[in-house]
Amino acid sequence: MREIEGGITAPRGFEAAGVHCGIKKAHPDLALIYSSSPAVACGMFTTNKVKAAPIQVSLRKLRNRQAQAIVVNSGNANTCTGRQGIKDAEEMAAMAARELQISEDEVLVASTGVIGKSLPLSKIAEGIRGASQSLSPQGGGEAARAILTTDTTAKEISVETDIAGRGKRKVRIGGICKGAGMISPNLATMLCFITTDACITPDALQEATRSAAGKSFNQISVDGDMSTNDTLLVLANGLAGNKRIKTWRKKKKTRVKDENFDLFSRALDFVLIHLAKLIISDGEGATKFIEVKVNGAPFPKDARRIARAVANSNLVKAALAGASPNWGRVMAALGAAHTKINPDKVDIYFDDLRVVKRGMGAGTKDKILRDLLRSKDIRITIDLNQGKNSTTFWGCDLTEKYVRINKSYL
Repeated sequence: MREIEGGITAPRGFEAAGVHCGIKKAHPDLALIYSSSPAVACGMFTTNKVKAAPIQVSLRKLRNRQAQAIVVNSGNANTCTGRQGIKDAEEMAAMAARELQISEDEVLVASTGVIGKSLPLSKIAEGIRGASQSLSPQGGGEAARAILTTDTTAKEISVETDIAGRGKRKVRIGGICKGAGMISPNLATMLCFITTDACITPDALQEATRSAAGKSFNQISVDGDMSTNDTLLVLANGLAGNKRIKTWRKKKKTRVKDENFDLFSRALDFVLIHLAKLIISDGEGATKFIEVKVNGAPFPKDARRIARAVANSNLVKAALAGASPNWGRVMAALGAAHTKINPDKVDIYFDDLRVVKRGMGAGTKDKILRDLLRSKDIRITIDLNQGKNSTTFWGCDLTEKYVRINKSYL
């Protein structure tokens, strides 16, 4: 596998566009992603009980497990807008279908932005017309910029896998995402759109996507808040011409894992983890990228609960923002994670420097710790010494800028 240029339009048969339609004052705010042929489709969405109208519409459309386009607006979440919000999301899909001359059942829809305001459909209609006329194999970057809200930079990646396709082709995967605030586990607060020219069964695509999301977007946190609009959509149009990827294959009279499924899954993991880390790096007001690794947990769920508790702790995040050597905040956070552990066995490291030994301070001088914690990248390793399970979680610090952004964002 290797990284390549092109983002979401790197896979064969995909075009995209991003335009300004007037929802936001001066920035692109509508994106269109289109496959030249119908694609296998799957999605994952927020676990928040308050779900945006476009999520409800896309969930229904995904029952067919096929789609050909995605239309996205930023600046307006179309959430808590009642029945009218559902109608507006359906109309967004219908508008795109008419412009692209495809079935509206094969147009998925997503929105992000301010909650509680109705969509300005006349502006969106104009944007969809413009985007459909601007579709291009080089349009992935514009689409990536059009879905942003408080993000400071576009987030995109594309890779070429080791899966052989037709001729000298190899399967490609591309992706874009947005997210900077309201980021918490259970998909995090973000929009993410993935394209691939892989030929793959719906079941295999869904399994690979669910697994990759568990290793990436469910392992990040900026502020511990969960959005109403989290959306991850994947389209696979099969134009690479590879042997159809399945989860399992028959070999002699037994079932074995499809080798190409493993290759595809590893590549998708790489793409989603890369995008998830970009979200953390661009966290609202963030100045530091924090990796929390938990080793030696009794059970996988214990490792994840502890890593999440530490990454979500406002006290830990604030301490790291100020380069405070207060390792006690990490101990307090992990102890509040509702797991059955023995704190007297815990070791904690900041980067490679041990600061806690068997639940007590290791005697490291504060000045050394302060110097270490001034780094922009900080790794916290927690060794519970109570099992064989581990996990890695990513987060960021908490600064005054986060408050300024969120008290003024409308």
